Amino acid sequence: DDEVVLQCTATVLKEQQKLCLAAEGFGNRLCFLESTSNSKNVPPDLSICTFVLEQSLSVRALQEMLANTEEKAEG
Repeated sequence: DDEVVLQCTATVLKEQQKLCLAAEGFGNRLCFLESTSNSKNVPPDLSICTFVLEQSLSVRALQEMLANTEEKAEG
C-alpha cells in the first residue's frame, strides 16, 4: 500500500498558509483542512493527514482524478 499526504498553499487575507487534507477515524469520508503553517510553534498532527492508497489506486491515478474533477468544476 502507498501512503500520500495532500498539501497545498493558499493566500488568505494576504497571508500565505499551508494546508493538508485530513480525516479523523478509520474509514471516515468526512475530510477537513489541517493548517500546517504554524508548525514551528505547534507541530501538525500528520497522522490524520496520511491516507493509505489500496493497491488498485496509484498516486498518479489519484492526481488524474483530482485534475478531472477540477476541470469539470471550472467548465
